[in-house]
Amino acid sequence: MTYPPPVYAQPPVAPPKPARFGALAWTAVILGIVGVVGSWVIFLNNLTAVAAFVGIVLGVIALFGTRKVLALVGVALCVLAIVLTVVAQQAAVKELDKILNGDVNQGQVSAPGETAKQNALAENPTWGKRYSWANGLSIDVAAPVACTPGKFASPSTITRAVKFEVTITNGTTAAFETALMSMGTDAQFNGQKAERVFDSGGACDSTVDSATVLPGKAYTFHVAYSVGAQPGEMQLVFEPTFNSDKAAFVGQA
Repeated sequence: MTYPPPVYAQPPVAPPKPARFGALAWTAVILGIVGVVGSWVIFLNNLTAVAAFVGIVLGVIALFGTRKVLALVGVALCVLAIVLTVVAQQAAVKELDKILNGDVNQGQVSAPGETAKQNALAENPTWGKRYSWANGLSIDVAAPVACTPGKFASPSTITRAVKFEVTITNGTTAAFETALMSMGTDAQFNGQKAERVFDSGGACDSTVDSATVLPGKAYTFHVAYSVGAQPGEMQLVFEPTFNSDKAAFVGQA
């Protein structure tokens, strides 16, 4: 009599162990990437830094799960995002301070025709002196001369008027547009704003106009201001481009 071979049942296969905190680890990585990418975008990086902080918390929790390496990568990315955000915001604050406060007389001051020494200290130039910016652009302001405004000059309440001759010399390798320069709009007399005189066709007429100054060439214009009856201290500030160093000329007028 033949008996069938015995049938052995296969041992039950244990189900795969589910990943513990795997979703948190992936979330930390994603938030870290978002934080790093957005860290250099001012204002937006405030939000991405918060997201990175949340990612750090989730990543630390995920370190107790099964995706430890992934969680560690997420935490590292989030920490890097916060560091980059702090660096970017500090740089933005410094740049904003520079824009608001301005850098006055950071170039070289010399008499016309002199070569400015590289280690010369910045000082307030005065009439007859030359101010040179680092790129080679320079400006000269001659001593003021008295002028008599015409009948229709503005402002109408001029006690005394003085006129300046200003020369811009382009020592750079590119053409310079005078329209970019703040030319005499910031003027003070004895600590108060000095009004610019408009005297079309008169002795105090200003000749400021937009012009292109080629490399190696110079452009001269005149500008007049209403000042007090008695001589006092005059200040004229020039800025060739936005956020560049300012040249402040100070002298008697």
